[in-house]
Amino acid sequence: MYKILVCDPIADAAIQVLNEAPDVEYTTAFGSSEDGLLEKIKDVNAVIVRSATRLTEKIILGASNLKVIGRAGSGLDNVDTACAARKGIRVLNTPGTNAPAVAELTIGFLFALARHIPQMDHALKTGRWAKGDYSGSELRGKNLGLIGCGGIGRRVAHTAAAIGMRILVANRSAVFIEDVEFEQIPLEKVLERSDYISIHLPKTEKTTGLIGVDAFKRMKKNACLVNTSRGGIVEEKALLNALKNGKIAGAAIDVFETEPNYNQTLAALENVIATPHIGAASMESQERVGIQIVDSVLEYLRSKYIFI
Repeated sequence: MYKILVCDPIADAAIQVLNEAPDVEYTTAFGSSEDGLLEKIKDVNAVIVRSATRLTEKIILGASNLKVIGRAGSGLDNVDTACAARKGIRVLNTPGTNAPAVAELTIGFLFALARHIPQMDHALKTGRWAKGDYSGSELRGKNLGLIGCGGIGRRVAHTAAAIGMRILVANRSAVFIEDVEFEQIPLEKVLERSDYISIHLPKTEKTTGLIGVDAFKRMKKNACLVNTSRGGIVEEKALLNALKNGKIAGAAIDVFETEPNYNQTLAALENVIATPHIGAASMESQERVGIQIVDSVLEYLRSKYIFI
């Protein structure tokens, strides 16, 4: 009997897969402290997490029978992958499964920034007819700079190009986007030429702090920044100063350097749209991600090979 610990909520359909598996015994540890997780993880063969639970070196070292860690999502910054590798523990994730949801949120942010939708909504809700307070603009004809262009970035490019935006791409390797005209140029040029800049990168040592003071100096004063990737890629202090001092016009942020204890000063700015890391939080995405990670974990436990 395989013992599996589910540390964060996953879709009901994924839980159903576990319920129907004759060789699985699973327990949950939602919201557990580090000490509580250490107690529950001791004897399990597999752990499934989303983004909330951090599997630190201490926790991984305390799991004597752990064979596989399943991350329901693409990022692995909440898992000490180096420690897992040293212990021979396989780490699986689900890259690409949440791409449609994150791409759609990114496009939603672009429209919201261009037409000041949250500000207008708030004004009406507080009894103020603010029709003349904001001057909106069309996305058509504007330059969209994509920093990173994997599965999510390509989806954003397709939709933005259909709207009529011009696509600029900064990516470390050559990019191909089917049926979309785009320019692949250095990051500095993307920053300088873009009206909207959207980040689609993993968080690594090289990308942490990538968008900081120097980057904001290069941007247009009417530029808007969107980050639906990972907190920490954008230096929040530098972003706060850029927004307050008119270096850029606005930002839409779904991710923060620390979560859930987020930068409230930044989120409260009038020219910021802020959401609580909901990029992958569509019902469809969560079902795809949950089922895939459960299937992959079970396949690994049963055969030591993965068929995804």
